[in-house]
Amino acid sequence: MLIGVGLFLLMGINTGMAQRISFNTWTGSDDITILSPQGALPTLDFNQKKRALVPGSEAVTIDLVDNQAVIYEIEAPEGFDLTIDISAPNAFSLIDNPTESIPFLLKVAYNNMEPLDEISGKLNSVELPAGFSSITFPVSRRSAGAPSAPPSPEDGAFTRPKAKAYLYLYGTFGPVGMVPAGRYEGEININVSFTSYD
Repeated sequence: MLIGVGLFLLMGINTGMAQRISFNTWTGSDDITILSPQGALPTLDFNQKKRALVPGSEAVTIDLVDNQAVIYEIEAPEGFDLTIDISAPNAFSLIDNPTESIPFLLKVAYNNMEPLDEISGKLNSVELPAGFSSITFPVSRRSAGAPSAPPSPEDGAFTRPKAKAYLYLYGTFGPVGMVPAGRYEGEININVSFTSYD
């Protein structure tokens, strides 16, 4: 009896690992800082929505307003345009047998108006249509009112102020078909760069 319980727990751990998605981030400039995820969790963890996924389970969705959504804070020179490119697979594959997979749909939103808090940032964000993997938007410190002055040229006495933008990542994992238990993986890459138009 004890051996059976131990095996069941081990199977549950292997299955649970399949639902945690990690991210890789890169910037195209030393002027851009991508701070570690700002939300409650540093990874997109579908186990927080549903404890265990078993063969035949329905899809599990993390929505933008959920605490499990991942939030990246990006700091860059104010007034420049950020370009964010995201590559994500449409399924995650079993490590030991890549022909076995579980569907995955990544969703993305952003807020470039320096929201006061996490909730207002999510509620006032711009959601990208499904399938979009690249977005360009200006970095701004203003939340309302007239646009700020154009960027000044940099010289020895001037340091361009920085502003923050937020990238929100969420999505759907599944439905889980009749697949074997195990660890399913995929890689999501985020590349952030800016254009100064100098």
